[in-house]
Amino acid sequence: MSARATSRRMLRAWGFVLAVASVILPALPLGPLFAQPPIPLAVLWAAYGWAAEDESGWRAPLILALLGLLHDQMAGGPYGLFAALYVGAFLIGRVVAVLMSAPNLVSLWGGFIVTVLLTVVVAMVLAPIALGDNVSVLMFAEAAAITALLFPLVRPLYMSASPSLRPGVRR
Repeated sequence: MSARATSRRMLRAWGFVLAVASVILPALPLGPLFAQPPIPLAVLWAAYGWAAEDESGWRAPLILALLGLLHDQMAGGPYGLFAALYVGAFLIGRVVAVLMSAPNLVSLWGGFIVTVLLTVVVAMVLAPIALGDNVSVLMFAEAAAITALLFPLVRPLYMSASPSLRPGVRR
């Protein structure tokens, strides 16, 4: 096993830990610094990164669904809302990553921003169904915006540096 593969695996592990922490920390009484927002929705980073890395098996959507159910539990809402949003972000990210397949940060970041915007639109449709007509997705949208702004800083945790691993890009 090469050092590069070990390093990549370690980065992905840290990315997963960050995604789990972004689900759990906002529900704990740790003060406004750990609320969402300003804590980003790191699960969206994972969803887009795994989609762009062509994680075509069942593992990535299943993990995202489980993280969504955990988020639902921690938030006290109905089960399925965050699971649907995170799996939806993965599916949206699969399409967007193919369309935005240039191997540069601007294309990757733009693809993530489009994925986040479309996920917010999905939230605007699903949240009233799950939570009632008086629900606002403003806090979700703010957290998603913060998540989009920070994407270039955390991209290595969720995506490899090699563009040849991305869908739509040939070796």
